[in-house]
Amino acid sequence: MSTVKLTFSRYRQMRLYSTKEKMKVINDVNELLSNKNLKHKEHPGIMKPRLVDQPSWLQNTVLNVLHEKNISPKVIYNCSRRLGNYLHNRYPPAEKEDIRLKMEEVKKKLYGNEMPNLNNNLIFENPNAQRLLKCLVYNWAPIQYDTYTSLAYLTNRSMPEYSALYKIFNEIVNRDKNFTPQTLFDFGSGTGTVCNKSNFARAASQFWVDTIKEYYCVDISKDMNELSEYLIKRAVPKIKQKYIFYRQFFPASPIPTYDIVVSAYSLLELPNQISRLQTILKLWQKTEQYLIIIEQGTNAGFKVINEARDFILHSKKARNAHVFSPCPHDETCPIHIKNDHPCNFEIAYLTLHISEKSKYKRENYSYIVLKKGKRPEDDLKWPRIVREVLKRSKHCICRMCTSSGKLEEQIFTTWKNGNDINATFCICRNTYRCARNSELGDRLPFEIEEIKEENEAMEQEEIKIKEEIDEEEKFK
Repeated sequence: MSTVKLTFSRYRQMRLYSTKEKMKVINDVNELLSNKNLKHKEHPGIMKPRLVDQPSWLQNTVLNVLHEKNISPKVIYNCSRRLGNYLHNRYPPAEKEDIRLKMEEVKKKLYGNEMPNLNNNLIFENPNAQRLLKCLVYNWAPIQYDTYTSLAYLTNRSMPEYSALYKIFNEIVNRDKNFTPQTLFDFGSGTGTVCNKSNFARAASQFWVDTIKEYYCVDISKDMNELSEYLIKRAVPKIKQKYIFYRQFFPASPIPTYDIVVSAYSLLELPNQISRLQTILKLWQKTEQYLIIIEQGTNAGFKVINEARDFILHSKKARNAHVFSPCPHDETCPIHIKNDHPCNFEIAYLTLHISEKSKYKRENYSYIVLKKGKRPEDDLKWPRIVREVLKRSKHCICRMCTSSGKLEEQIFTTWKNGNDINATFCICRNTYRCARNSELGDRLPFEIEEIKEENEAMEQEEIKIKEEIDEEEKFK
């Protein structure tokens, strides 16, 4: 038995001497939690709200406009579902190089290594070649938003997009308490969507209705602009009409700039990558402080969000920027490198009662908030949870994006992070409880530290383990 004791003691001693990284709650938050001045489920990294309330006036306003247009709620509801599914499965247009590669792939499938010496036009007169190419290349086409399609979009997409924008604005308000915008610029780019107009204005007005003096809205669809104006007149809180300007085309001059610039669910409607990057640059030139870009949380949506992020951070034409949210760093996106899942977040919302009863749903969205200027030295670069927290018995697993630009996975347990009296060996109990009460999208008020155990602490732990082994021997 002495051999067992010796082996176990050596193992424990080796473990205690090892240098490792671990996370613990920052001291200020830990003190508040320990003194019961703060609840774990309300720690400062929690991103609220979890559920966005439906604006009380919106339901009746939508029904009224349908009645005025003499459109059946049931018919528009069914159309809106089809439109919603189409938008969810939408991809950016294929680039010329992508199409060329797909054409080569089709030729190999049809002819193998013995491809005929014919030009592509002759080869793709073959119906089989045309069929294969259609299967491989996404058939992108611009959406024409007439009155009917605009109403379908309003019915299906107004609440999820309003909810996502509301949550993003709420984070800006909570983290940048001195920010009081006076001007906002909303880019619609053909999806236009009431969301990009009235929903954007409504979401912003919930926070800055007393300070904003100009809403500049750009959308190529005349019908979208008219519908947006109809809704804004009936919105609560009231937004003065003299503060809102509608245009069908992007202004040619980068002056004036706007405190907040938003592109909401718009980039996938642009015809190619060059057009997207040119638009992103124009939006950045229009930005005085914050640029917000948001898309659906699909692979395609995340791809264009990351494209915009990289362009702003690394382009010589768009310098002097840092990521405000969701990333705690300005490095290359580690999720994009891994390329197995989009970086997306979610918000719960209540659907409109148009044809069917209202029900709770969740909107997945990808977004980036870029801010002008260098990242402040005192910036709280807390890790952000980028996957669902796995909550198990007496432990939970958090997958986080950290300030080093890496994805980290850490297990927080009641033993490792909660019940050990000596804080030298474990992260305090508050760390575990904060992690367990967090969800996807939350920031963790944690810091990373390297711990090297002291000799005295090691000896005390070793004695304790020996006593436990001796106690077990008495019962054998």
